[in-house]
Amino acid sequence: MKTPVTEYSAESDRTPERPLFALLLLFVVPLVFGALMAPQMVRLLEWLSQYVNLGPHFTDPRFKRVLSRCVMLIAMALLYPAVRLSGIRHWSTLGWAAAPRGRWRPVAAWFAAGAISMAVAYLLSDLAGALYFNPRSTHLATTAAKWASRFVGAMLIGILEETFFRGYLFGMLRRRLHLVGAVASAAFLFAIVHFARPVEPAGLDPRHWAAGFQLLPHIADGIQPQYAAPMFVNLFLMGMLLCLLYDHFGTIYAVVGLHAGWVWAQGAGTYLFDRAEDGRLWELFGASETLSMTWAGTLLLAVFMAGALVLRACRSKR
Repeated sequence: MKTPVTEYSAESDRTPERPLFALLLLFVVPLVFGALMAPQMVRLLEWLSQYVNLGPHFTDPRFKRVLSRCVMLIAMALLYPAVRLSGIRHWSTLGWAAAPRGRWRPVAAWFAAGAISMAVAYLLSDLAGALYFNPRSTHLATTAAKWASRFVGAMLIGILEETFFRGYLFGMLRRRLHLVGAVASAAFLFAIVHFARPVEPAGLDPRHWAAGFQLLPHIADGIQPQYAAPMFVNLFLMGMLLCLLYDHFGTIYAVVGLHAGWVWAQGAGTYLFDRAEDGRLWELFGASETLSMTWAGTLLLAVFMAGALVLRACRSKR
């Protein structure tokens, strides 16, 4: 088994590092400057709509969506300097090293594992009476287009999030902490970031320069209280699982595929199934058909976590 790239020690790759400053650059600066940029972006879109037909998605956007896009753009612009400040000089250090069987074979294999496992979970939920089959559309072309767009989105999420959370963040923590500390820290940050679901307060003026700062205190208001606990546990377990798999394989391809497969299949599941009206298996599902927001999703993650621990145990015996 190759040494994971998260534990590289070549002196040629090491330069003076400022990891704390790099994290502040990625987690604090985008929020501050995104909040300042979002009202100006709203004004710009309104001005452009006078001359160009941008469509309703751009001419009348939700302010929270504009803010999130501004934060994302700034974070992406700062990713390269943050990576440099962390002493990273090669893509292989972020997990994108050459793979003996090709880069995309493990992506495809683990995408299938994630998608099939999620599909089985939805089918079992249907058989147990917790969910029932109720597709949003029966039009074949519409469904195919929706699933194709979800596939592209899932792959982008897998590539971008795994490069950042596992390749960059976990990799940086792994070089400074014991495995348990690095996994727990990276998983906690992964879970917290996914709680960013803002709700616009009443009376918010999206053109006011402070609108972004007025929205920030409501950044997690979109999380319904009954789903907060299972969501956090599931995101934390998912973060731990992906870190352990990345540390085991030493490359990022498996975790990209697994993450994307879960995202795509869960999107398909919520498109095809609804929660049963009689509330059967309430303790596991609550009122949601989205497995990542339920304790039923925790059971699925527990199975994968057990498998990841078995993989590590087998490697340690070699």
